Amino acid sequence: MIAKKIKIIHITHDLDLGGLQRVIINICRTIDRSRFDMSILCLRKLGCFLPEVEKLGIPVTLLPKKETGTDYLSFVKVAEYLRKEKPDVIHTHNTQPFIDGTLGAILSGVKKIIHTDHARSFPDKKRYMFAEWFVSHFAYKVIGVSEHTSENLIKFEHINKSKVMTIPNGIDPKPYQIEIDKKAKKKELGISENNLVLGVAVRLSEQKGISYLLKAMPDILKMKPEVSLVIAGDGPLKNDLRILAENLGISNNVFFLGLRTDTAELLKLFDIYVMPSIWEGLPMILLEAMAAECPIISTDVGGIPTAIENSQNGLLVKSADQEELKNAILYLLDNPEIRKTFSNNALQRFNSKFTARCMTEQYEHLYNCK
Repeated sequence: MIAKKIKIIHITHDLDLGGLQRVIINICRTIDRSRFDMSILCLRKLGCFLPEVEKLGIPVTLLPKKETGTDYLSFVKVAEYLRKEKPDVIHTHNTQPFIDGTLGAILSGVKKIIHTDHARSFPDKKRYMFAEWFVSHFAYKVIGVSEHTSENLIKFEHINKSKVMTIPNGIDPKPYQIEIDKKAKKKELGISENNLVLGVAVRLSEQKGISYLLKAMPDILKMKPEVSLVIAGDGPLKNDLRILAENLGISNNVFFLGLRTDTAELLKLFDIYVMPSIWEGLPMILLEAMAAECPIISTDVGGIPTAIENSQNGLLVKSADQEELKNAILYLLDNPEIRKTFSNNALQRFNSKFTARCMTEQYEHLYNCK
């Protein structure tokens, strides 16, 4: 007799570009489809990852939206959808999906709720933390993507310790196991052939601390004039960061690429990946850099030390400290053999702990628990 598949619905804001959305896609891509039936409910919009999800054969539904204003009864629409679909499990991602998904599950009779917090700056708004504390009473498990995130959920939201567990993010390593023609890639981007390349690929927001990296660049260029900085990504600070680069007199060495679909190739091009974030959970791009064997310098924040051990598989520096960041960059630029050691060690750590399959197996166990 063939066992009935466990039906899971992921509830998310959207399938737009972001680490949260990549986690959902990686679960969908690597889960055992002979045991689990997956679908996705988006509460706000669809997003750029929709074609990728549809290619996997995963159904995606957009919740009907109120024409104007905030829809305070969206959880009722979620309940109607869940009554129709009759899932065994809902898996919510971040605050609104947790609240609306849980209330919808209560109204529709869904018994198992799993929630993942993909990290944010704590303390959050009091009303959000109270709402998450309340709905956590109905959740089977509340997942933090790093120990730091899990600790924050207990400390700031007072979620019961027995409900909280940590499942680190994971990615598929295959797209990053490539070789590129670095000379051709530099020519494509307009970078001088002999230049060393620093790189960052993130959303251009205050959280990511890009201004500290830009402010470190003039002193770096005084010591190492043949260095280029590549910034891939878009976001609310895009224009401000361009203006800052111009005011610092470093525009000729800084390349703003906007959103890119060739992240794996860029990571293979970079001599150092620099992550100057002010706060983080466990960012997907850090795992991508590890999988691509790209040496890493990062701020010592959030869940990053879960992946990067200082002076073993990368360098960790204080956040919002451009002097320490500058010194770390100059040190690694001067020591190619250390860059190689860091990248080798980072790949080993990635393979042992941060693959998509490692992550998905832990979620499969939760979905399957009675």
